[in-house]
Amino acid sequence: MKPEVPALFLDDQNREVTVNVLNTDRDTALLHSSLQTIPEDPENRLIITPQLVRVDGGKNQQIRVVLKEGVRLDTQKMQRINFVSIPQDDGKKNRARILIGQNIPVIISPASLPVNTAPWTGLTFHLSGASLHIENPTPYIVRLTREINLLPGKGSVELKNSYILPGEKFDVALPAASANKVKALLLHPVTRYGILTAPFNVPL
Repeated sequence: MKPEVPALFLDDQNREVTVNVLNTDRDTALLHSSLQTIPEDPENRLIITPQLVRVDGGKNQQIRVVLKEGVRLDTQKMQRINFVSIPQDDGKKNRARILIGQNIPVIISPASLPVNTAPWTGLTFHLSGASLHIENPTPYIVRLTREINLLPGKGSVELKNSYILPGEKFDVALPAASANKVKALLLHPVTRYGILTAPFNVPL
């Protein structure tokens, strides 16, 4: 099962979005669609329908994602959707069925928040001893690869996630060999639709 887009976007005014999911196989299968929260924000703000539906081979199924009644936002929030293909039971006993799935993010925004195609430019960084302090003071979710290169040289640090949430702040330990030499950082940000874009240089 393949969703037509790598990410979904909705806001607290236009509270619904749809996505077509293609059964790329020749055979009919069940499409199971489920919502997933992230560890930093366990609140489920969405409803998805249908959750389980039969999709013929080569056909599309439209899935609706709706923001729950009463939800209002000040900053962007993120959840994820799992699309899992469940093969039909062929009647053969003791035969394992392989479940194949795809997982895409859903970014939920306040309706008043302008679209920002480069939210990583709002991140702040500073060195604190042998640590790098990272903060996102913006209302936007920043998506990027987990590796940040330390310049000059070939050192790097690894983030715990491939996203930084609004208001999030944390420290990352620097390699001992780089702690006193870092002059700049090289980020590898990801666009709204999950495409790796040009590296972003951050002087310190």
